Amino acid sequence: MNRKLLILLALLFSYGLSSCSSDDNPPSEDEQTETPEQFTKRYNPDQSFYSKIIGQEIKYSVLLPQEYLSESTAKYGVVFLLHGWGGNQNSWGPSGLNIQTIVDTQTNNGSVRPLIYIMPEGFNSYFCNRYDGKFNYMDMFINELVPLIDKRFRTTAIKTERAVAGFSMGGFGALSIASQHPETFSVSVGLSPSLNTDEQYISLSQDGWNLQWGNNFGGSGQAGTGRLTSYYKSQCPLHFFKDKSSSTFQAIRYYIDCGDDEERLYAGNGELHSLLRDKNIQHEYRVRNGAHTDSYWRESMKEALPFIERSFKGESYPQETLQKFTEELHSTTKNIKVGNSNIELYIPDDYNSTLTYKVLYYSKGEGNTNLTTEQVAVALDSLMQIKRMIIAGFDVKEIIQNGISFSAITNAVEKTIHTENNADFRLGLAYGSGADYLYHQSTGNTPAIHFFFAEDADIANPSDENQTQIYYLDITDEGTNYNSMFTLFNGLRKAEAPVQYRVRNGVDSSQSAQTGIYSMSYYIGEQLIKK
Repeated sequence: MNRKLLILLALLFSYGLSSCSSDDNPPSEDEQTETPEQFTKRYNPDQSFYSKIIGQEIKYSVLLPQEYLSESTAKYGVVFLLHGWGGNQNSWGPSGLNIQTIVDTQTNNGSVRPLIYIMPEGFNSYFCNRYDGKFNYMDMFINELVPLIDKRFRTTAIKTERAVAGFSMGGFGALSIASQHPETFSVSVGLSPSLNTDEQYISLSQDGWNLQWGNNFGGSGQAGTGRLTSYYKSQCPLHFFKDKSSSTFQAIRYYIDCGDDEERLYAGNGELHSLLRDKNIQHEYRVRNGAHTDSYWRESMKEALPFIERSFKGESYPQETLQKFTEELHSTTKNIKVGNSNIELYIPDDYNSTLTYKVLYYSKGEGNTNLTTEQVAVALDSLMQIKRMIIAGFDVKEIIQNGISFSAITNAVEKTIHTENNADFRLGLAYGSGADYLYHQSTGNTPAIHFFFAEDADIANPSDENQTQIYYLDITDEGTNYNSMFTLFNGLRKAEAPVQYRVRNGVDSSQSAQTGIYSMSYYIGEQLIKK
């Protein structure tokens, strides 16, 4: 064989080898390449590879299961963890959210299997392609990073065991990446996703808009609706969920969590939840007490990880564990008449007519269930004993039909038990339809009640004059009046009223409603000690 032929064969063989190992030819879901290196520790920060699509080095950190280090054949599902604006590949590490501690706790208690966690550097890209095509991050993520991880690590390399999760900017990215690439991901977890409403985007300062959004999605230097470019709408969950058929997103399981004390993002995330409910796109949604902080997201991951595990198994996520009530009451019932309407009083057994009591007025509307005054009393039984509280319940439909004023109700109650004719001694709790009747007693310059609580309530006409000392709103993520409750919360936040908002896991049922009311006990109790 002559020398030229030998050289040609060598070149062809070399080319064949390089082609087989190229990132441009990732393995299929059923095919796995050999692990190129042995890792000796679980957390491995600042790994890197060169991206041909972006044209630069991309860093990522890795958290491996302990089992990964001690055996050599098992394969694992993968969770990609995305950071927020200004963060990097170390934001989920020991100096940030410390994902290893969270993962170990959840793995040890059996809530989640051992998984591989990949934390890529996302720059400030929102994990999307830039509008002008000059920094195509999402293309790199899908076409280079995911295949690279499947080559370098022993992954199952199937979409049904691949999730993407993130906080803030990373939450936006997690929703956008999975929704646009259901062939690659089956689970999307957004923690306080950086979603502003159109109204909020339009009202941003020019510098703020240009830096964080305009440079990524187009419309830099624009004002008003000019900022809402067609490219931005194609990438933003608030728009693509609305513009596309619901069937487009049925293959993805979504989990979204955003605190009620968020500076701005409470509005966009609440709007997203309502949109997904309206379009019947299945998802889990939570609103808890908290803000845009690492501690909030650490707490979120305690439920997000079991959600990922259930999703990988193809199982439905279970409903909330409901509070168990014995139906035992330490109170007596007294009925009083106001016109043709009946008012039920639940009075503690140790009632002392020389002591002053506060009254919780319960407005029973029509909901998915018939939540009676007795069930409310059962949920708040212990509170009634230790805080000197009486419950006065009425059927709001009957009250409205009979034209009974709230002042007529309070006058009758205050003549029956020892309390004061003072808004500071009245609390309101509304459930179901007709909640406007009681809610509007908390508005205006001289409100009749100073503490308003709502459980899955339908309030059709929220007021801009909110004078109450606290509002507490509670509903499940599958509750009936989700639009009404969010609209009220949004309005209260805009008015800078003192409001607590909770969205729990579950459906609207009598036991769930009782559980929600029971969870209000601390806040109700705090108001009972105020003078």
